Amino acid sequence: MNVESAMAHYLEIYKSLYKRIPSELRDLGGNWVLVNGAKMTVDELKQLTEQLQRELQQEQVRKRSIVKRLLNWFGGS
Repeated sequence: MNVESAMAHYLEIYKSLYKRIPSELRDLGGNWVLVNGAKMTVDELKQLTEQLQRELQQEQVRKRSIVKRLLNWFGGS
């Protein structure tokens, strides 16, 4: 995965999770990026993206659980 695709993937996951774009996302060259004021390597950005992906999945599971409980509650009335 190159720098551009790593940044695009991070941006997609970030927007899905936080419903906004990151305040800063820039390619600094030489395998370095700037993300919300933090300078990191592309590999670190990939790890951060994976972490955000896990958080997004947990949030989706939580929302599904709430919907299921509401449906069960309304269905049981």
